[in-house]
Amino acid sequence: MTPHQRPFTLTVVGNAYRFNWESDQVQITVDRIRESSRQAPTAEVRITAYPEGHIHLTTLNLLATRSRNEVARFCTERGNMVVRDWSAIIEEMCVAVLDRWRQGEPVVSLGQVNPPPQAEMRLAPMLIDGEACLLYGEGGIGKSYMAALCGLLVDQGITFGRLRPIQGRVLYLDYETGKSVTARRIQALQSGFGLEAPSTILYRFCWQPVASEVDELQRIVAEHDIKMVIIDSAGPACGGEPESAAAAINYFTALRSLHITSLTIAHRSKGGNSIGPFGSVYWVNYPRNTYELKKSQQEGENIIHVALMHRKANEGRLQTSSSYRFHFDNGTVQLQMEMLEDVPEFFEELPLRERIAASLVRSGPTTARELAEDLGANAQSVQVILSRNNQFSKQGNNTWGVNR
Repeated sequence: MTPHQRPFTLTVVGNAYRFNWESDQVQITVDRIRESSRQAPTAEVRITAYPEGHIHLTTLNLLATRSRNEVARFCTERGNMVVRDWSAIIEEMCVAVLDRWRQGEPVVSLGQVNPPPQAEMRLAPMLIDGEACLLYGEGGIGKSYMAALCGLLVDQGITFGRLRPIQGRVLYLDYETGKSVTARRIQALQSGFGLEAPSTILYRFCWQPVASEVDELQRIVAEHDIKMVIIDSAGPACGGEPESAAAAINYFTALRSLHITSLTIAHRSKGGNSIGPFGSVYWVNYPRNTYELKKSQQEGENIIHVALMHRKANEGRLQTSSSYRFHFDNGTVQLQMEMLEDVPEFFEELPLRERIAASLVRSGPTTARELAEDLGANAQSVQVILSRNNQFSKQGNNTWGVNR
């Protein structure tokens, strides 16, 4: 029992601490805890009581006796309808918050951990459960639709192509458009899948950096049991200059504190870095998976072809690139998987072995030299691939073909 000798209940939601002294009819909420460079922990404290109602809202130095006494004295003056030991209540609150906050994450014995043989996937093979993923590309190529597709599959628990989800609640943090635009995208995708029930994806209009709102985001995640968050897009969400290391580190550290799967959309300027959206290496190193998106669309058509290319992996090998066909028709988006080699603009994105196979299927038996000229590839590299893969065999003295 604390010095006050009256029990209280404490509920922790995200990074918010909610106290209730039932016998005193006092409720206190503590959040936005910060520690200054001088190791002075401060927090935003909201105090209410019955029958008075609102008593006090303040920022409190949790270790400063003078600050605690001032708050207790203010509450005594405001909460004068019932006699309470405000000094003891405030002291108990500060001690409980500091003990819990400084405890942090528990220490575990790795010898007692039984990890699965492979990483658990929130959306296989793209999104590792509980980890960060980055999807980047030039503007106007369908990144938001691709992210919305991922969110819808997880929200509804449905499989599309090779994308296989573990169902869970999704939160969409929008820094670029509004709820109507995002809702139209989700509903158009739902219509294409023939889904009648509304999605349960939660939406939040955002303008402050993720790191500045991490306390509120932690509360939302905890209260709604969120399993995946989509951030559209990285530039405004990280705050500051996205090219700086500090902006990237602060952004991904804040996401890590949510303990859920995250998919971040990022814009890359034309002709920019081929393995990431911005200059800082942390945009490549922090996410467990990074994907680049490219688009093919004929002028005047309402069909776009989107190539998804795996650029970096922390778990396992790089995945084979895939292509998606989005057909926009009167508020509905029809989706189809397609072969990369069937879209001329994406053919160069295939591994050389696959390009060789596609060329041989299209043209019939061909010499290694002719293949190299046709593909714009090194002749020696082509010869090595032909001779080392069982997929190919000689059809004559100098020509090669694909084994059926």
